[in-house]
Amino acid sequence: MAKAHEIWIGAYGAKNEVGITRVELLPDTAEFVKTAEYGGIENPSFLRMNKAGTRLYAVSETDEYVDEDGDKAEGGQLASFPVDAESRKLGPGQYHPTHGNHPCHLHLTPSEDWLAVSNYSGASVMMYPIGPDARPLAPVIRFRHTGTGPNADRQEAPHPHSVFFSPDGQYLFVADLGMDKVMVYGRGPEANEWSAHDAVSLEPGAGPRHLAFHPSGKAVYVVNELDSTITRLSHDEPGKLVRQESLSTLPTSFEGESWCAEILASPDGRFVYASNRGHDSIGVFRIDEQTGELHPSGHVSTRGKFPRNFALSPDGQWLIAANQNSDNIVLFRIEQQSGLPVFTGTELRISKPVCVLIR
Repeated sequence: MAKAHEIWIGAYGAKNEVGITRVELLPDTAEFVKTAEYGGIENPSFLRMNKAGTRLYAVSETDEYVDEDGDKAEGGQLASFPVDAESRKLGPGQYHPTHGNHPCHLHLTPSEDWLAVSNYSGASVMMYPIGPDARPLAPVIRFRHTGTGPNADRQEAPHPHSVFFSPDGQYLFVADLGMDKVMVYGRGPEANEWSAHDAVSLEPGAGPRHLAFHPSGKAVYVVNELDSTITRLSHDEPGKLVRQESLSTLPTSFEGESWCAEILASPDGRFVYASNRGHDSIGVFRIDEQTGELHPSGHVSTRGKFPRNFALSPDGQWLIAANQNSDNIVLFRIEQQSGLPVFTGTELRISKPVCVLIR
């Protein structure tokens, strides 16, 4: 009998509502089993876990919170929870301010010595050293962004939407929706030294949101929320991105409104997947082995509304989509030759799910 996959779901909701749900995926039967629900944290909209599975990290995407003294404070929080090795239950959370409004994404270095958080409405990125017990320590680095884009409604200010460390852990890439740029920060020789290294501009009004590294590390794929495109960036030199072609994430026949959200590369490096909110689909793109260029392979309905996030299992067998506006997560099996997700018939009701973490 195949071992169950451990799934963690983050959702929008008030502090007294369920925000984090633990689910098991049973591969032999393609079933979801809900095993635990947790409240006490407002809007845990993005989750990460360390490799050992001993600590879960979450952003609390707010512009105001109540601090330890019971006073209101501006901004959001970074939370981390110990995870029991046997029961897999979460222990009491530890919280740090993110010193910016609406933190929406976080990432760990491969060596798990740093954690970065992007403050979407705070025009900033915070960096936290990680202690020996996997707990984040107080933040010691803050990068502030300045700039705007041509979309007056969405690009009136910088909006750092995601943070990703390079595979070698030496660089931090920040997709800023408001500036139409991917900012690059580099690690210095000193213990707490990080500084601006480079930047690449995308199409004006594109609105870069998330990015994905090809497993080889030689390419980066950026999903652009506002114009529903993917831009390929070559990454032949460490910390240096060079803009290549862009292509639409939507079918040519679609005429409605839609906004991209998540992008992932398959573990085998053959496909790229992107979610469309409005068209409510996962777009599938084949990677040319010779040139690295993307070619559309098809679109699959997410069986729900507004798929803000999805995840691929490490073995490349499964895709789980979180449909924020229809309150469901949906399981797909990846057809290995075509790369297309095939609906398994399995879904689970969860209120406003916006993040899927597969351990």
